[in-house]
Amino acid sequence: MKFDLLSACREKTLVAAHRGSASGNIPCNTLSSYEAALYQGADMIELDVHRTKDGRLIVMHDHTVDRTTDGTGPIAEKTLEEIKALDAGGWFSGEFRGERVPTLREFMELVKDAPKDFLIDFELKEYPVDGNEERAFLTADETIAMAEEYGYGDRCVFNAFNADLLQYIHEKYNGKYKIHGYYPLSLMGEAKRDPYDYMYCGCVCELTEEAFGEFRSHGVDPWVGASIDCEEKILQAHRLGATLITCNNGDEVLAILRRLGLHP
Repeated sequence: MKFDLLSACREKTLVAAHRGSASGNIPCNTLSSYEAALYQGADMIELDVHRTKDGRLIVMHDHTVDRTTDGTGPIAEKTLEEIKALDAGGWFSGEFRGERVPTLREFMELVKDAPKDFLIDFELKEYPVDGNEERAFLTADETIAMAEEYGYGDRCVFNAFNADLLQYIHEKYNGKYKIHGYYPLSLMGEAKRDPYDYMYCGCVCELTEEAFGEFRSHGVDPWVGASIDCEEKILQAHRLGATLITCNNGDEVLAILRRLGLHP
């Protein structure tokens, strides 16, 4: 039986751990952060997928390694061996010194035995611009293939700040996969086709009736982003109709939702 994401959203307000973040006490997009998100009971993990110089899929937020490792330079100009030699935890604290940048497969191995209703939000960071089309589309295809390999094909969404990439996924796979967009639509750049033709859900970056109303009018499930991090904002998002909260402080948001009876 396929997992029904919309039914899950009706039963409770879902929580997505942004980059696997655990209240800022663990370096993001590391296996340690993903393990913490699973332990805390997050419903979903959001992670960022990049492609190395030698064509391997890794997980990191930025396009360079500068901010979250002890190295420098673009990911696209480094091999997996070079990426794996970097320390992805020491910059954060001595406790995490020696943490490595995970590959996408290492992440999938970690979550392969997660509960059957656990979800993944793959943010694709390779965009089809400036001659990067082949690389971007291949990254999307290989990410989808890996999601299917591990049984997550119907338990994931694909998002990108690039409408052309999302349109490619929708059209190549005949609408099989759930597409996660953004409001306002301009965040995804210039689109060749109306993104509302294929968006399943979208992150609302402002808590206004106008934003939520536009999504509802197009049948798009409204989610909210990482700035929703306190009880006042959570209640406001709930009243507006948000069905999922992507957050950087998963344990705190889960505790608030449970206290309010919104995450049994």
